[in-house]
Amino acid sequence: MGRKVLTAGTFDIIHPGHVALLIEAKKIAGNEGELVVIIARDSNILKFKGRKPILKENERLFVVRNLKPVDKAVLGDENDILRPIVEEKPDIIVLGYDQWAEEEWLREELRKRGINAEIIRLGKFYSENDSTTDVINRIIKLFCQGDQQTGGG
Repeated sequence: MGRKVLTAGTFDIIHPGHVALLIEAKKIAGNEGELVVIIARDSNILKFKGRKPILKENERLFVVRNLKPVDKAVLGDENDILRPIVEEKPDIIVLGYDQWAEEEWLREELRKRGINAEIIRLGKFYSENDSTTDVINRIIKLFCQGDQQTGGG
């Protein structure tokens, strides 16, 4: 019997860490289960990460909706980040290794709203580029070095 598994994130510049997270979350859901992904809103990324996303929320939603492990993807809520979780009523919530939500806080806040989901935090996948920050820094390094080596753009 499959379970409804939910994960959430920015999913800006899809990289191996994102794909590994989604594959693992889908495995947890099982063959008959459903993987739902909540895509962070642009305004929430600015609020929580202090920067604008590279891709706009509708672009990120489009990309994630079309990834093989994903059964459903929805935009988050700008005012209440827990509302989409409550609406989806997942059996399990999968967190990535670097996601800000503390498991106990999340569990308690969801219980207050009638959701008693199991929370699983996955470990780091250890690919060379398993965070968006790693990818951005690598791009900056490559382009800056390229400019210095070629004498400019």
